Amino acid sequence: MLNVMRLSLALFGIGAIAVGLGFAIAPDRLAVEFALTPVGIAGVGNLRADLGGCFIALGGFTLLGLRPGREQWLNVPIALIGLFLALRLMHLGIDGISDGGIRSTVVEIILLLQLGLGRRLLTNSDAGFTRPEF
Repeated sequence: MLNVMRLSLALFGIGAIAVGLGFAIAPDRLAVEFALTPVGIAGVGNLRADLGGCFIALGGFTLLGLRPGREQWLNVPIALIGLFLALRLMHLGIDGISDGGIRSTVVEIILLLQLGLGRRLLTNSDAGFTRPEF
């Protein structure tokens, strides 16, 4: 179970970094997949920096949290995705329900459960791990 969880979290981390790099390299292409329309050069810059950076951070902190004794780093993507979910639910309540909104909500719930369970499993498995002193 632990190895499956490590693998799934690693795949999420790598995938999130890949999406972030996609926003950095080809923001117009990914904007369509996320139902976004950038306005001018500033909008493209926001896609590159804000969304690209966010996805790279999610993936990077997830991968950092997979290292022995470093599961506390998983708290960063848990907090961010929790915030995304809260704002998504606000959106659904204010703006109405859409297929894309439901799909994103389900993905965020699954990611929160996966990250939370992963943090718990990793914390328990690394309980005897001592960090080397440098």
